[in-house]
Amino acid sequence: MEYRVLGRTGLRVSRIGFGVYSLTGLYGDVGEEEAIELLRYAESLGVNFYDTADVYGNGYGEELLCKAFGEKGVKRIIVATKIGYDFYSGEAPPPRRYDPEYLISAVERSSERLCKKPIDLVQVHNPPLEVLRSRALWRTLERIHDEGYAKAIGVALGPETDVLEHAIEALSHEETQALQFVYNMLEQEPGFTIARLAAEKKVGTIARVPHAGGVLDESIRPGEEKKLRDHRVLRRRGWYSWAFQLYNEMKKIIATLPGTPGQIAIRFALDSAPIDTVIIIAKDKSRLREYINSLRLPRLSPSITARLRELYLGAIHSSPEKPAKSLEKIRK
Repeated sequence: MEYRVLGRTGLRVSRIGFGVYSLTGLYGDVGEEEAIELLRYAESLGVNFYDTADVYGNGYGEELLCKAFGEKGVKRIIVATKIGYDFYSGEAPPPRRYDPEYLISAVERSSERLCKKPIDLVQVHNPPLEVLRSRALWRTLERIHDEGYAKAIGVALGPETDVLEHAIEALSHEETQALQFVYNMLEQEPGFTIARLAAEKKVGTIARVPHAGGVLDESIRPGEEKKLRDHRVLRRRGWYSWAFQLYNEMKKIIATLPGTPGQIAIRFALDSAPIDTVIIIAKDKSRLREYINSLRLPRLSPSITARLRELYLGAIHSSPEKPAKSLEKIRK
């Protein structure tokens, strides 16, 4: 395992982090005993960074970490959680809430479920642009830090794909110590630009969805996306067809590289942009070993990543998710 300090948080995180949401029903069912065993196995392989959210399984994703590692063990690992979805309301889907009263209450409950205070990294979960522009939000986050509930503060960007303006706003506030966003071969923007802007300010960068919903590790094939019953069905209509077509072109470049498709995808995320850690999803030990062993492979050369970026930029304007609208706006 390789480690890197996450921006200026002071947190030394594994370059590959574990996405606990893969164990909470968002990618199919995983039994509790199996989930606990997998979390402990990840630590045995060197993973020390675990990303979750209070809304994942309505608190279950946080409880799992305490159950897996215990009150003493959870202090040994680095935990990132997210707050901002009011699942306590009982509404479906849960509404987003960022008022001070709710955020303070949410982080207190997260701390209890995680058996951990302070939590290493508390992230605001998918805040809209107008919320990021509210001074009340940043005063609340400062309070969360000052009252000992968080060692560091971050922002998890989404669920929209075109979040560059959100990132720029978050980076304009000194309270932001880490940003989490989507970045992979098939979704290079706005993540690439966000990573560079964050690195300039020594803000930690956390990349998620390195396998683009199963396309890049080839865990799903063309046409199989129609059978999906998890959160990946939220992709915009036509995105998978576009993604498979682009990936077929990219495969001509990466076909001779060592490693599995899933490993090459992780290497791309780590080697093509200033990314501190990549969050993976894994529901079994074999996949987990495969992904972590990507660190044994040679770095992707600048010429390879440049060719993959050129292909992406040639196809970006036909992407159904329109990820570059704000990028074009800012460039103008």
